[in-house]
Amino acid sequence: MKLITILGPTAVGKTSVAVAVAKRIQGEIISADSRQIYRHMSIGTAQPDEQQRQTVRFHCIDFVDPGVSYSCGQFARDAEDKISDVIARHRIPIICGGTGLYIKALFDPLHPLPESDPGIKCELIRRLQKEGLETLYKRLQDIDPEWAQKIDPHDKQRILRGLEVYEMTNTPLSVLTTDQKRSPRYEPVYIGLHLPRNELNQKIDRRVDDMIEQDLVCEVQTLLQMHFDPACNALRTIGYREIIAYLNGAISLHTAIAQVKQHTRQYAKRQCTWFRRLPGVQWHDPGDKNLVTYLAHYVQEANS
Repeated sequence: MKLITILGPTAVGKTSVAVAVAKRIQGEIISADSRQIYRHMSIGTAQPDEQQRQTVRFHCIDFVDPGVSYSCGQFARDAEDKISDVIARHRIPIICGGTGLYIKALFDPLHPLPESDPGIKCELIRRLQKEGLETLYKRLQDIDPEWAQKIDPHDKQRILRGLEVYEMTNTPLSVLTTDQKRSPRYEPVYIGLHLPRNELNQKIDRRVDDMIEQDLVCEVQTLLQMHFDPACNALRTIGYREIIAYLNGAISLHTAIAQVKQHTRQYAKRQCTWFRRLPGVQWHDPGDKNLVTYLAHYVQEANS
C-alpha cells in the first residue's frame, strides 16, 4: 500500500497541511516525530494543539514518559500497528513528521535486534561518565572493529548501542546486522515541504517566541519537579536543555531563547540535508493554495 508521507524541516508547516488533507479524505495522522512521542512536553515539541486533535485523530504522539528509552525500531513497530488499525477502520493513514530515522525505519525496516536492557544501559552510562567516551569507543573497537569503523568516534548513542548489544548477546552488532532485512509493508509517497531559508528561519523564531509565551519555562520546571533526569534523552533536546541551563543559573533567559532559535535553525538545516538525499521526494511550498486539493485527490486516486 502507498502511504502519503509529509516531511520537511521543523516549523515548515507539515502538521497544518496534514490536518487539512486528512479532513478531506477521512484520514488519520501517524506522527513521525521523535520528540512529540513524549508526555508532558507539548509546548517544547510543538505537539498538535487541541483544535487540531479534535479535528483529526493523531497517533504516536504523547504516549512515552520522558525518562523512557524509545528506539527507531520501536517506532516502526508501533507505527505499523497504528497504520493497520487505521486501515481496518476504513480510514486513510497519513505519515507526517520530520525525524528522518523514524521514516527510514518504517519504510526501510531495520535488522531485528534485541530490545534495550535498562540495567546494561545504565551500567554503560555510568562507565561513560567515569571513563569517558574515548575509552568506550576503544572497547568497541576491540569487540566489534567492523561496527566501530562505520560510526563516528564521537557518536555516543551508536557506541553505547554497540556495546549494549554485545553485552546482551555476546555477538558483535556488525554480525547481527548482516542478517537479511525484512521487506517493508508499505511504500512511501514522499511529499516534501520547503521554504526559502530566510522565511523558514523567521517561522522558527516566531515559533520559539510562541513557546515562551505559552510558558515553556513552566513546562520545563514541571518536568524537573516530576524528577525526570535532566540528562535523559528527552530533556537533552533543543528547547529543554537551554531552558534547564537558564533555570540552573548558567545563562540568562534572553541567552537561552537566542540559543533555542539558533540550535533549531541548525537542526532544520540538517533535516533539509537529510531529506534532500531521499529519492523521489515531490517538493512543494506549504503556502500553495492548490496543495491540499492536489494531495487529497492524489491519495484518493492511489487508494481507489
